[in-house]
Amino acid sequence: MRVGIMLRHLGEKGGIVTYTKNILKSFLRLAPEHHFALFYASAEHLGSYAGPNLSEHLLPASGKFAWDHWAVPRLAAALDLDLIFNPKLSVPLWAKQPRVLVLRPEQFVHPELFKPLDRAYFKTFMPLYCRAAARILAPTATAAQDIVRYVGSDPTKTVWVHEGCGDHFFAPDPGPQALAEVRQRYGLPERYVLFVGGITPLKNFERLVEAFARVHERHHLPLVVVGFNRWRFENDLAFAQGHRASPHILFPGFVADSDMPQVYRLASCLFFPSIYEGFGIPVPEAFATGCPVITSNRGCSPEVAGGGAHLVDPFDIEDMARGLDLVLTDQGYRQELIARGRQRAPHFQFDRCARQTLEVFEQILH
Repeated sequence: MRVGIMLRHLGEKGGIVTYTKNILKSFLRLAPEHHFALFYASAEHLGSYAGPNLSEHLLPASGKFAWDHWAVPRLAAALDLDLIFNPKLSVPLWAKQPRVLVLRPEQFVHPELFKPLDRAYFKTFMPLYCRAAARILAPTATAAQDIVRYVGSDPTKTVWVHEGCGDHFFAPDPGPQALAEVRQRYGLPERYVLFVGGITPLKNFERLVEAFARVHERHHLPLVVVGFNRWRFENDLAFAQGHRASPHILFPGFVADSDMPQVYRLASCLFFPSIYEGFGIPVPEAFATGCPVITSNRGCSPEVAGGGAHLVDPFDIEDMARGLDLVLTDQGYRQELIARGRQRAPHFQFDRCARQTLEVFEQILH
């Protein structure tokens, strides 16, 4: 099987890029019998991967649309590929090969939280991409149902494969010295509540800050925010900076992915009550590192949590605060969450995700 993989988004940030890098690594390791042609939009990524079962290709094009719908299918035909895979949101509308895209339905379930131009793009083009694709790959069963419901995709073509987290999150605890070095490197306090993610309206950051503030009055733990600014983040940051709890909200800046397992291990809990997640990578990352999780009872979060997290209503600040207070106060319940999370974590190793995704490719071709 010869698979072309569209990697125009490789230099961006966020969960989709994390997913892409991890599944690529597993593809190359697990499937030496297949060939993977990696399509880059920037020369800076050439040389990112090596191995006998891959080739790297730089595709110049004037704009994203031309890259997706002209440059990619032209090269795919020249390379005589069997299938084209895009881990992010689109496929060439015109190509002789079957195409697979990964789609998360946040922008359709909650369009009000996205920019008007993005909403117009999604509404116009996503149904076209779904019709052109041989399969629409969702990160959860809930997301697949929402794609069918809100985008109108063909349910017989819409399948799901749980994503995962990087192998380094499953490595053994490195010991107190390594933890101390990470704490010092980022100025982390002795104990803290942790939030991880790109700041967007989907992350429910204002309610998160308000719920944290109510619990801080009792526990006096700071909130550490590890993430980056995405769309419409200004209001959320202004709210946090103007809140009475502002002195207790810490932004350590960029944290290397290799240090993230230790950031979770040092935290008292992960507080992740999103309005909607198509998957939510921080949840399995926390599970794998023994960090108890408080997350949303909406969207795909309950499916990913699988009984390993404390669920709260993301629209109810009191419920969010009660959940956070419970996990910080009740040590027996806290240890139970840690044990449940560790039991759930192995399901999210990326080799499983990669194998199941390759099975989807093979089903299309055979």
